[in-house]
Amino acid sequence: MNGRSKLGAVVVASMIVLFAGQVALAQVEWTWDQVVVPPGDPGTWDSGRHNPGDVVFDGTTYHMYLMGGPGFTPIEDSWSVGHWTSDAVTGPWVPDDDHNPVLVPEPGQWDGYSVGGAVLYDGAMFHIWYASAAAHLDPCYVGHATSADGSSWTKDLAHNPLVGLGPGAPGAWDDYGTTPKTVLVEGSSLRMWYFAFQGGYLGGTWRIGHARSTDGGYSWTKDPDPVLEASEPWEGNKVYSPTVVRYGDRFAMWYTGYNGVTAALGYATSPDGLVWTKEPTNPVLTPVGCNTVDSSEVILQGHTAHGWVSNCYDVWHVTSTLELFFDDFETSTTDAWSFTMP
Repeated sequence: MNGRSKLGAVVVASMIVLFAGQVALAQVEWTWDQVVVPPGDPGTWDSGRHNPGDVVFDGTTYHMYLMGGPGFTPIEDSWSVGHWTSDAVTGPWVPDDDHNPVLVPEPGQWDGYSVGGAVLYDGAMFHIWYASAAAHLDPCYVGHATSADGSSWTKDLAHNPLVGLGPGAPGAWDDYGTTPKTVLVEGSSLRMWYFAFQGGYLGGTWRIGHARSTDGGYSWTKDPDPVLEASEPWEGNKVYSPTVVRYGDRFAMWYTGYNGVTAALGYATSPDGLVWTKEPTNPVLTPVGCNTVDSSEVILQGHTAHGWVSNCYDVWHVTSTLELFFDDFETSTTDAWSFTMP
């Protein structure tokens, strides 16, 4: 099996027009713009491939976080988190050469093999909730780190690994740990959507779960059951990497399904972020030129949706012109947030 057919820790997303208060949503087509981040040079930390992560805006600068490593997946090779910046949402993106990779595994510690997770900017500080394992193929735990500038990160040694996000009991649906993908603010608390492993990584079953934190993201309470499971042939036994956005009083999710051959994108909607209805026409996005399509984040600016997608080995910028625009859709600002990390 060559690199193009291996399973990545895929983060996939697409974009649709969201009609306020309705589940039926109109699909928006993307225009492929250009490659914005290729793999690193041979011998560098990210020479194999990047798995797109979050793009956040601090009011002045756009910050892109990409997980990368020397191989095709963070399961077969140890991966780290890199940082790129831009003055414009369209790029160009400048690598943080003074710091990259900005978050790395610590051999001999609980986070000794591959790191990656969900980034949130609270208006003053950057936060990442990241998954890692002590060693290759060990169960996965979750830690927290902060940064004042998005470049220099400090791991939260007093709390890591975090309470409530470790592996479940033997035989449980999350018995091999969890990986955060989306963290959203809701009043004075945080909500997280993650994917969890049962029975290991390569041969195990992957499902999507939900957790809450009321103490600033240091301890979490998982819901007892998964909120999304594989149920269609194209999903195989793996659904993962949930990208969740809130629009009005509803939620939308883009997630990956992997059937052992192809990783593709599914879409689901929910009134509360807990009970999800899958789109009957799933998958809504399939790879082009290979068997894996990855994606990171979507930012609305004016009437344009900007996305960053990894297809095969390159990270692309893609755009979509919105037919409708709603102020309650997730945007690149934090003006409406009422939560501040303590």
